[in-house]
Amino acid sequence: MTEVSIFASANAMMFSLACYSMIAIAVLGIVVVLYLNSRGSKKNAGLLDELVLDERQKNRDGYTSVTDKKKFLGAIGVCATDLRPAGTITVEGEPLDVVTEGSFVKQGDTVKVINVDGSRILVRQI
Repeated sequence: MTEVSIFASANAMMFSLACYSMIAIAVLGIVVVLYLNSRGSKKNAGLLDELVLDERQKNRDGYTSVTDKKKFLGAIGVCATDLRPAGTITVEGEPLDVVTEGSFVKQGDTVKVINVDGSRILVRQI
């Protein structure tokens, strides 16, 4: 046998051994994950469930995602920053993050709130 054929068969054997090892590790990993997932109480079906947040924040408990800004509809404010087209205005001493209709408005200019949709406040320069 020549040296080339000896090394070729050794390389093929190492490659097949590496493939079998990867398959064995993958199967072992799946078995471990299934085992860990099947452990635990009925509420927490498994150890892996501790990674998932299962509690909800409800409005009745005092959690709100958006505060009601409808009271600012029609209000007039002064730009605290340049609106390009988003920025900050001050209405009745309260800072608000707003968006213009598309035009740029300079700091210190007066604007009017024309639409409130959730946390998005739309203003127009007056």
